[in-house]
Amino acid sequence: MSPLADWRRAARRKIPGLAVVLLLLACHFAFDGPLSRLRERTYDFYQFLAPRQATSNPVVIVSIDDASLKAYGRWPWNRGLLADLVDGVAESGAAVIGLALVLPEADISPDGIAGDKRLASALAKNRTALAVSLGNEATVSEAEPKAGWSIVGQVPETLPGFTGLIGSLPDFSSAAAGLGAIRTLPDPDGVLRHVPLLWLRNTAQGVQLWPSFALELLRLYAGENGYVARMNATGFDALRMAGTIVPLEAPGSIRLWETDTNTPRISASNILSGRGDPLLRNAIAIVDLSAVGLTQYLPTPARSARPGVDIHADAIGQMLAGRYLVEPAQARMHERLWFVLSGIVFIGLSGVLAQRVMLGALALALLAATPFAFGALEYSLQGKLYDPLQPALATILIAGLEGYVLYRRSEQRRSTLARQFSQYLSPSVVQRLANSDTEAILSGEKREITILLSDIRGFTTMSEQLDAQEIGKVVNHFLGLATDEILKRDGTIDKFMGDAVLAFWNAPLDQPDHRERALEAGLALIERVKRENAAFTARGHPPIEIGVAIETGICSVGNFGSERRFDYTAIGSPVNRTARLESTTKKLSIPLVLGPGFAQEASMPVVQAGAFELQGFKGEVPVFTVPEIHPSSQSAEEVV
Repeated sequence: MSPLADWRRAARRKIPGLAVVLLLLACHFAFDGPLSRLRERTYDFYQFLAPRQATSNPVVIVSIDDASLKAYGRWPWNRGLLADLVDGVAESGAAVIGLALVLPEADISPDGIAGDKRLASALAKNRTALAVSLGNEATVSEAEPKAGWSIVGQVPETLPGFTGLIGSLPDFSSAAAGLGAIRTLPDPDGVLRHVPLLWLRNTAQGVQLWPSFALELLRLYAGENGYVARMNATGFDALRMAGTIVPLEAPGSIRLWETDTNTPRISASNILSGRGDPLLRNAIAIVDLSAVGLTQYLPTPARSARPGVDIHADAIGQMLAGRYLVEPAQARMHERLWFVLSGIVFIGLSGVLAQRVMLGALALALLAATPFAFGALEYSLQGKLYDPLQPALATILIAGLEGYVLYRRSEQRRSTLARQFSQYLSPSVVQRLANSDTEAILSGEKREITILLSDIRGFTTMSEQLDAQEIGKVVNHFLGLATDEILKRDGTIDKFMGDAVLAFWNAPLDQPDHRERALEAGLALIERVKRENAAFTARGHPPIEIGVAIETGICSVGNFGSERRFDYTAIGSPVNRTARLESTTKKLSIPLVLGPGFAQEASMPVVQAGAFELQGFKGEVPVFTVPEIHPSSQSAEEVV
């Protein structure tokens, strides 16, 4: 077979694996949405294993907790008590005070009017921020953003936004230095992974741009009056404040990158009792309602439940540290490119790796582990998010399919070997051949073999005297005996030629004792025929006499023929010489002759029985036999 044909055949074997690579690539494009949810869980695992390293964060949470409610009464409190809390936090040295509360209704208690005035006064004299909530419900207590905005780029009219706003009383909103949206938007699976920093509200007067509560607290802390936001085709992509650039994901959020530390907390009861806390000095203090049953908990990438105020604190810490998680725009391309290239590499090397199982397993492990190593490195050093799971799974799937294809091809090869060789090999040899690396398709393999040819003497005369049915019984009887004796000694039956059988040893598998096996089979066949003759003639059949010739030599062994029909056979001068030698058994009146090739390196005693000119061979060819066969072996020349 030509090298080009070999290459084409090898290429055809790679088609199923390459088809799977293309199918996986198409599925990656088609199911990007569902696969994104799997990708997000992988990103969560990064944070679970290696949270963001904690940096200096000025946020301190002042909790209206169970101890506070026990000491000062159940919620809602009189607004005057909230005013005392704000003043107490300010007296402790807080730089900014944020109330993560929405107070849309007036206090209707007996001291409610006075309390509202006191709270408005406390908000006005301190640097404070209040929360608002955006939604599509009816607007309650209309308010305007406190911060100014500079927009780089055009705000698209189709950018999604909300229509309703729930804010605190106008006196509170006017008194506060900042207003920020406190709403959160978990992903479809309920996990909060993104913290929106910018919000849009569509009003009759136009579009309002609202900062998040965390962003507004940071603006007040930095002493800034406004923000600069940059737009692209999909929404806000960057924000600048106090000389710091905050990269945004559409439509205007950052990915939550958690630390393994908790934000410091102070009970509001401590502040109201007059006990200040040094933690509040120059801090961003967030007043939050955290009593049991009154606070909202959300699952986040690294934790099963976190209070919403902690998420705002983490967002502030990220912005101050300048550490952000970003999924690069080319992340999908890298995923697809990796499993395509790794799949092609694995498929290309599958033929070699199939013969080296440990090397194949190591190669698969390396290809599957590399995306994880790369992803972990990018995450820890640069905060870039690449999904290693999908490329690794695709690589394993491709390897699994390629392994299955190789397995099926191997099983098909075993089946072909069993079917092809079971006609002329013993079952044990067929099994050994199927388990070996020997290929049934090998043609013209040069190897030394020992050939045996045996036929029925006087068959021509016998066939003229017997009818066709009787001839068939005679021939089948002899060939059955020959098959038994040859296969018992693991010989390969080449072919049946009328009343003759041709067999050889030492192919397709190595048999170092091939001479001994062939001679043993020949002697056993002669003895078997003699022994069976009595019973055979008793059934009315003629007796059988046979001749056996055995020779050894180098031949071409393999499958020879056409694509539609071929046989596993031996071709070469030793085969022809064996056929010519068999005719000398009649001349010598002995049932067994051995050729010179056999006698040359025979391990058993042989004697020369004569020498003859054989058709197709120059000069006389010496003919040998074993001493027990030759009638005058005592005087014959013995060759060892």
